Amino acid sequence: MRKITSLILFLLLGLILIGLGSGCSGSKEAQGEERIVWPPPPDTARIAYVRTYHGEEDYPGVINSVLGSLAGKTNVIKLARPFDVTVSADGKIFITDAVQGVVVIDPNKKDVSVMGEKSVIDLKDPRGIGCGHGKVFIGLAGSGKIAVLDEEGKYLQVIGREGQFPNPVDVVCDTNRNRLYIVDNRLHQVLVYSETGDSLFTIGKRGTGEGEFNFPESAAVDSAGNVYVVDSFNYRIEIFDQSGKFLRMFGKQGDAYGTFARPKGIALDSYGNIYVLDGIHNNYQVFNNAGEMLMFVGRYSPGNDGFENPVSIAIDHNNKIFVTDNLNGRLQVFQLLSGN
Repeated sequence: MRKITSLILFLLLGLILIGLGSGCSGSKEAQGEERIVWPPPPDTARIAYVRTYHGEEDYPGVINSVLGSLAGKTNVIKLARPFDVTVSADGKIFITDAVQGVVVIDPNKKDVSVMGEKSVIDLKDPRGIGCGHGKVFIGLAGSGKIAVLDEEGKYLQVIGREGQFPNPVDVVCDTNRNRLYIVDNRLHQVLVYSETGDSLFTIGKRGTGEGEFNFPESAAVDSAGNVYVVDSFNYRIEIFDQSGKFLRMFGKQGDAYGTFARPKGIALDSYGNIYVLDGIHNNYQVFNNAGEMLMFVGRYSPGNDGFENPVSIAIDHNNKIFVTDNLNGRLQVFQLLSGN
C-alpha cells in the first residue's frame, strides 16, 4: 500500500513540476537573445539563426522524465557525431549519428527517438539518409546496403547486395520522379535507382575531367530533375541533367570567399539558390544558379554563429535550413528570410 501511495505522490509531484515549468521548456529557440542574422546590420538580413537541437534535453517534459525513471530508463538520446540530415514533408527531422544510429526529432510532437526498434535490419554505422513518400532510405556503410523503413521505423526492404555501396555518404530522394540518388565516395559515383530499388544508371567515375569525381560527398535535385553533386577533392560543384548528362560546373580550391577547402553538404532553396557546406571554412556559402557567390553563413565557433566541422545541410519547403554540426554534437537551424 505504501508503494502505491508513494507512486501516486511521485506522479502528482511530476504533474506539479510540469505546471511550474510549462513556461520555460527546454526548447533552444533563440528567445530573449540578440538576434543572429546574415549579413549583419546595417545590411538587410537574409538568413537568421533559429534554434539548436541536441537531443532529448530539448523537450524535457517532466512527465517523460518521471515515467522514464519508473521504467528504469537510464540512457538519454543525445546527438554525438551527427552526419547526414533530411526532413520529411510533415516536418520530422531524421539524422544519422555515428554513436546513436538514426535519431528522429518530431517538433510537432516535441519528441526525440531512435529509429530501428521495429526493424529486422541492424541500422548501425549509418551514413546518408533521405526520405520521401512516407519512406526513409538509410545508407549503411557496415553492410553496404540501403535500408528502407517507413517513417515510424518499420522495416520495408533493402536495396543492394552485401557490400554493394561501400560508403553511401548521401541518399537523395527525387519524389517527383520516384528516384533515389546514392552518393558513394569510395566508388566515386552517384548511383541512380528507382524508389522501389531497381538500378537505373550511374553518373561519373574517378577522375578530374567533366562529369568525373574525386570523393563526391553529397547531392541535391532541383524541380527540373537536374542533379547537383559536391565533387569534394576536385573542389567544385558539378551539375547534370536528369539523364546523367554533364551540364556545367563551378568552384575551385582556395581560402577566399567563393572557393572551397573541404566542400561537403549541398542543398537548394525554393529560389534555386545553391548552398554548399565547407568543413574547413566552417560555413555554408550561398550561390545563385549561375555559380556566383551571394553570401556566406557561419565561422569556426561553438556558439550559434558558427560550426565545428559541419557535414550535411537540408532545406525544407518553408526554406528552413538544417545543418549537422558534427564536432559540436548538434543540429543548427536557420531561416531564409529573403532569397530573391
